[in-house]
Amino acid sequence: MAYQHPAAVLSKASIVGMLVVALSACSDSPATPTPPTPTPTPTPTPVPVQLVVFVDPTTGLGTSDVRDVQGQIVRFDRANNSLIWAADGRSFPGYPVDGDFVRSDRFFQVRFGTEGGARRAYFTEAVNATLCDVEIVGSSPVITATSVPVPGS
Repeated sequence: MAYQHPAAVLSKASIVGMLVVALSACSDSPATPTPPTPTPTPTPTPVPVQLVVFVDPTTGLGTSDVRDVQGQIVRFDRANNSLIWAADGRSFPGYPVDGDFVRSDRFFQVRFGTEGGARRAYFTEAVNATLCDVEIVGSSPVITATSVPVPGS
């Protein structure tokens, strides 16, 4: 028989003793585990929509309807810093308004022009002053530059 170190050999009495201790530790717990009580998640209070009204410096006309190159209307919610797609009311965060500028980087600007004798607000690039095309693709707005100037400007 091969040599074994005495510490490596467990006697039957040692094994039985360990099992008794392990089983007695488990015997105090209930037969079926009790699921933890869920912590309620607070529901955030929705902030009411506060539409931004853009004012035409030439006529004093105020409007919350802003048109893209296709005449599609978007609106901006100051309370939630979001763009609202007027066709179905969906809202998209990340569009704060400061004066006539849109987004924190002021990349977009609302400008007024005249089409068919009516003054309207238009969604434009701030630097190029050309109309933008706004589309909703999936669940996000996609804004594309065009070369179309603001009508009647």
